[in-house]
Amino acid sequence: MAWTRITTQEEAATLLPAWFGQRIIGSRGRFGLLLTSGDVLRITSIPAVLVSSDGLMLLDVVLDHAGVPDDVDLAWRSKHFLGAPYPGGDYATVNLAHVVAAVEFAHTANVEPPDEGSVPSADEVVADLARLTDMPAVGRADTEGAVER
Repeated sequence: MAWTRITTQEEAATLLPAWFGQRIIGSRGRFGLLLTSGDVLRITSIPAVLVSSDGLMLLDVVLDHAGVPDDVDLAWRSKHFLGAPYPGGDYATVNLAHVVAAVEFAHTANVEPPDEGSVPSADEVVADLARLTDMPAVGRADTEGAVER
């Protein structure tokens, strides 16, 4: 059986339900996968979707810690929340056929590197530092009563 590994949101969105493909692939956050067993698998991201030549889909996931998430709605508290089985054992593969629903427990952050245009250059940082230090000279008498914080 041949497998195709998909790691881009655009490609994953064509195979998975819209929210799944657009929101979770390539993002980091606190998500839950409600499984057919009734358990909730806590994850922080889905780095890849694996598709077999016969249509089987698997999700490579990064596991979160087990237990009820903070501030979760009362209706969800009775669920059994699965997570990483031991410290450092935070990767797993899940059969998509066993996922009933996906939920978000906390706001996500994009995993992509920041836009290079938004990162100041070294010259801009030096200019800003120079501007911040170009304050009027403070005499000794002005600083004698100052308290350092």
